[in-house]
Amino acid sequence: MVTFDQRDTMPGRRLRAPSTRRTPPLQNAVTLAVFHRAAKGESVERHVAPLRRTRRVTLAITRQTASAVPPRGTTGILWEITADAGLDRRRVSSLLERAPTASYSAASDRHLGDLSRSLGFLHHLAVPLRWPEVERALGLPGAVDLADRLERAATSLKRLAERAEVLSDLPAEVEAEFAEALERDGLAYEAQLEKQFAAPHAVASALVARVATWLPMATWSVVAVEADGQVHWLAGREVERTLKAPAEAIADLVVQSGEPFATARVAGDRRIGEALEAAAVGFPLIANGAIVGVLVGFDHGRARRDPEWPVAVKVALARLVQPAAYALGHALRVVRAEALSVTDDLTQLFNSRYLHDVLRKEVKRAVRSGRALSLIFVDLDGFKKINDAHGHVLGSRALVEAAAVIRGAARETDVVARFGGDEFAIVLPETDDEGALNVATRLREHIARYVFLADRGNGSRLTVSIGVATLPTVAENADGLLHAADAAMYRVKEAGRDGVQVAVDRVELPMPPMMIDHSEEGDIC
Repeated sequence: MVTFDQRDTMPGRRLRAPSTRRTPPLQNAVTLAVFHRAAKGESVERHVAPLRRTRRVTLAITRQTASAVPPRGTTGILWEITADAGLDRRRVSSLLERAPTASYSAASDRHLGDLSRSLGFLHHLAVPLRWPEVERALGLPGAVDLADRLERAATSLKRLAERAEVLSDLPAEVEAEFAEALERDGLAYEAQLEKQFAAPHAVASALVARVATWLPMATWSVVAVEADGQVHWLAGREVERTLKAPAEAIADLVVQSGEPFATARVAGDRRIGEALEAAAVGFPLIANGAIVGVLVGFDHGRARRDPEWPVAVKVALARLVQPAAYALGHALRVVRAEALSVTDDLTQLFNSRYLHDVLRKEVKRAVRSGRALSLIFVDLDGFKKINDAHGHVLGSRALVEAAAVIRGAARETDVVARFGGDEFAIVLPETDDEGALNVATRLREHIARYVFLADRGNGSRLTVSIGVATLPTVAENADGLLHAADAAMYRVKEAGRDGVQVAVDRVELPMPPMMIDHSEEGDIC
């Protein structure tokens, strides 16, 4: 029953209705479903205490059971992982389908982070759960949704595209990026300045930095497109490893369609085939009528509705990125041409020219940083017998097979080259003699197990003689390192072949720098 103040019933006064004011609804309010494994509710409350103090957040806390499901209207899900948690991938996959989801744990154990990724979570949080971290992990910022952002970008992008200076200052930005890269690599900036546009990474990095100010996303990347249509991730800033594969998948879709791409949720898009809880866009970089690269942007968490590219946005952005597209196309062409000049025609490994260049560069870097640098020299034992038995055509094929085995035994960061004939070399940056010995031993075992020319009768078996040298242990420069590894390899030959020798003594250089050649007639294909 409603009552009124007695003063409101006095003669001459109008009755005053009771107040109907209500607290206005919170903007962008969210409901978080927290699935915990803790036996006691008190510990869960400690985990979520900061979230309780956030006005726009409503919590639905539930103990993890087989039948527990998030309530209707859930905005995001937080799933606790413990060391004894079972790998219920099906359950987690079901959660990922319902709403943006992240895992969390009370223990600071990196193995729990690995477990989280193996289950399909993109982000793993520590307790107590704080709103800014949860907001970023679930992709629930207070900012405008991606779909709305694209629609509202037309005016600002059109205004930018009309400003000449926005389109003309790219070379300066690329130059700065290139200079930074050269400094990291220990190369002389002045000697390489004329090649600034031959550095695709510099062009891509400058473009990423610029686009991030035009159209904010959680992360932007550039994926290069080769002449045959193949794509490979090129550059980005603070890009997580898990984003590179979906970025390439999106770039491939853009190349196939020739049109910009947008999706509210990568994980729900079968064309991409990646379980990634993120919204994404892709935009082609076109030069001379061909797509030379693709801009790919990700927003963590799904968009609330399907984003689309307005025509005005596509027109303005195409004009804005055009200078970068031409610079990238030129840089990629130069790189391809240079790749042909440093690649061995037969094995497709690097050639001796490139080996010499990279070895000198890595020596400078190792001396400057004080880190170790190792070189492995490999000679195929008895390769002449294959040539004599099968001829040079099949001998060449055996060399190609050997190159593949050697490349497979090396690490991703190693530089593998064909030195000449049946000799190969591997440069191992930031690797001491123990690490190099491990790689050399693995290589020797792989060659010993491999059957060459397996389709020719019983095939052929080979062994290798391997020398290992490390800077600064046995050498001070590139020439000394090369000769020390070569001398160690010859000690294996003299001892009966099929082995690995680590150089322990410095050697006198017996011939002009970088001119080793001990091929025998009939050995070279």
